[in-house]
Amino acid sequence: MRTTYFRNVYLDSEINSIGNGQVSRIQFPSSAFSIRSGQMMKLVLTSFEMRRNWYSINATNNKFYLYNPAAAVGSQYTEITITPGSYRSFGTASPSPVGSLALAIEQALNAALGAGHTCGWDEVSRKFQINMPVATPATAYLVSFQVKQSPDNPEEGNISEGGYFNDSSEILGCRPTRDNWGTTPVNAFGSTGAGLYTSPYVGALNTIETIFLRTSLQTNNYQSYGFERNLPNQNGLTPTTIFARIPLSRAYYNDEFEIIQFEDTNDLFSILLQQTQLSDMLFTITDHAGRPLQEVSQGQAEDGNLSFKLSFRWEVVEQETPQGEYRIKPPPFQNQKIPNQ
Repeated sequence: MRTTYFRNVYLDSEINSIGNGQVSRIQFPSSAFSIRSGQMMKLVLTSFEMRRNWYSINATNNKFYLYNPAAAVGSQYTEITITPGSYRSFGTASPSPVGSLALAIEQALNAALGAGHTCGWDEVSRKFQINMPVATPATAYLVSFQVKQSPDNPEEGNISEGGYFNDSSEILGCRPTRDNWGTTPVNAFGSTGAGLYTSPYVGALNTIETIFLRTSLQTNNYQSYGFERNLPNQNGLTPTTIFARIPLSRAYYNDEFEIIQFEDTNDLFSILLQQTQLSDMLFTITDHAGRPLQEVSQGQAEDGNLSFKLSFRWEVVEQETPQGEYRIKPPPFQNQKIPNQ
């Protein structure tokens, strides 16, 4: 394929947002973005900028539960919610310093379950260490849900929809309870009742390693099924609306590196379009699970405070060999022996 013509397009989503403010619509002058028979359109992302205006700990990763199977039906689960924010440190051995994630977890436990809980952080093992007080029921343990399909009648009725589909296990470094778990959830830390709960795996300050730029156009791209709520748990690939994958280089918000920047000079992210005219398209930003970025306060996206800016190149491409024609390669040159003179 060779490019015969191109235009650069620049988009500021702050003034083009629709719906909840995280979807940006762009309308094209049809006469300027059309092709003739035998040609194809190609879109290539060239740059992307966005301020990191969301919290690392938010509604998608801050909910877990104390489960007590011995309690009366309807009160077996108690939701524990870590206060949303951008925590820059894990903490230290208890007591953890103000502003640390370990202290926030401790405060969440005490607010939901009563005083006496502590949480610290081991800098060598990179694991959280939670002390559950003697008042903890002997049969109780902590649970973290990562369930794509929440039941029609949620267990106990006090597990929130956001709590069913949550990434808190990645934050806490614990075992998740996933689809088809039956009636008994997985013990997240492996400990029961009062005493020390140590994360089986390393903890995290953030659960988003990358953000995805998606488009309403039919693309030629594919993705794995992954952790998206509207996709089943299975192997293989499926068509996707993902246009580009923008990696995050830091685990938490940093004043000096507030803006996420991506510049592409190698045509890493592109779409080949089948239509002959481009008139309208949508751009959407999501996390790895296909969810919109969580607002700090309601109306943030609508007010343009989660806006992004991008540029892409619209290209007209043609096949170098006309369709239906084939060029036969010449046979390789063979050395011939020259007779003695």
